[in-house]
Order: sequence, then structure tokens, then C-alpha cells
Amino acid sequence: MSALSYLCEYESNSDDSDSDLNSPKRLKRSKLPVPNLSKVAVVPSDSHEDNAVLHEGRKRSFPHVRGNWATFVYVNYHVDTLFDLIAKLQEVVAANIGQCHHCEDFHISLSRTFVLKYHLISPFSTSLQKTVSGIDSFHLGFAAVKIYCNEENSRTFISLDVDPLTQRHLLNLTKKVDGVLNEFQLPTFYETPSFHMSVLWVNGNKKLELESILEELNELFYENIEKSPKTFLVDTVNCKSGNKYFQYSLS
Repeated sequence: MSALSYLCEYESNSDDSDSDLNSPKRLKRSKLPVPNLSKVAVVPSDSHEDNAVLHEGRKRSFPHVRGNWATFVYVNYHVDTLFDLIAKLQEVVAANIGQCHHCEDFHISLSRTFVLKYHLISPFSTSLQKTVSGIDSFHLGFAAVKIYCNEENSRTFISLDVDPLTQRHLLNLTKKVDGVLNEFQLPTFYETPSFHMSVLWVNGNKKLELESILEELNELFYENIEKSPKTFLVDTVNCKSGNKYFQYSLS
């Protein structure tokens, strides 16, 4: 129907009195038809659903919130000299505990996981780069296998603890990182951190079960280290914020 068809029309009536001829006629208004929206595409509101089944049983430490970027600072370990050892550790864990998974990446945390708003990512990264640029590079080494469980008791990790000399270097590094975190009013690292690199994990809190085979795991570790001592030059610090990666060079 044309839009012109909805214009108001005046009625004509020959029986009207003379007085009615001088006043406007009553309007007849047509109703607009109800629009048909059945074929109009509807854009869904933004939503995010975590499905632990898609991530081998892993769950988020805190819920996903749009605009909040999960962030942490760490040292990246990117050599493959430990693969034989990790494969042997996995065999023992699987035989005693059950299904065991490789960690997706090897790293040593220098901060807790914290939340940054998007507009703070760039200034935080700039401040962190300035802070760590004056720190000397150092060699990282491991001392033993140790078992850790996350704060949510959702995963238990088979990890390699660093040696005492590496511990001192990392303590100095985390103090510098803590300074940047304080600057942005973010939570600092643990008061007495235990620096380690997680290499394997299992679902749930299996700390007691894994500690019952810890001696066997450490025997494998010492045998492997004696055959081929493993150190790694730490000359960069990394930061991951959501899907953004940053790397800063040490002196």
C-alpha cells in the first residue's frame, strides 16, 4: 500500500447543517500495518561460555569479563633439552595416578595472574620495559622435582624447582616487577615465592598422591641432570596480556 494512502481524508455529507460547513470534518485515521520481522537477522548480545570439556578439564581462575585482560609476567623457557626427562616423569605419573598432561608452555612466573583494563596495557608494558632493562642476564638451573596445587584445587602440577643461585636472581627480578605492580595498584607476587617451572599437570588436587611418588620422580631427575647438566641463559622477560605478548631484553 502506498504511503499516500495513509493521508487523512475528509468526509462529504449533504445532510450536514450550515454550521457544520464552517468546521473541519472528522478525521478518519488508518492504522499502519504491523511490520513483519520474521526475516530480519538478529544480532546476539556478546557472551562467553567456558567449557571445561574443551580444555581437558581446566577451568578459569576468575570469570571472563569483557574489557578485562588476564595478565602475568614470566621468564620463558624455550629449549628442548628437558623433553626426555619430562617423558620419563610422565610415564611414572601416568602409571601411578592416571591421565597426565604436558603443560602448553614452559615458563617461570614472576607475578600472579592479575587483571588489566585495555587502556592500561600499553603504559604498563612501557613501565615494565624501563624497569627490567637495567637488570643483568643470568643462567637458570634446576634443583629438584616438586609438586604444586593451584589455589582453586582444580589442577596439580609436577614442577622443577630452580637452584639457589637462580632463586636469588629471580628474587631480584620480582622485586623490580613488584615495583611496577605497585605503581598500577595491582597485587604483587608472593612474599616468599618458590620459583619453579611446571612441566606436567593432572586434574584436581592430587598433591598427596603425587608426593607419595616424589622420591621416584627425583631419582629420574638426578640421573638426567648428572648425564647432561641443564642451564639456560635468561636474557629476556615476557608479559602476556590476553592475546598480546611482550618481550623485554635484560642487560
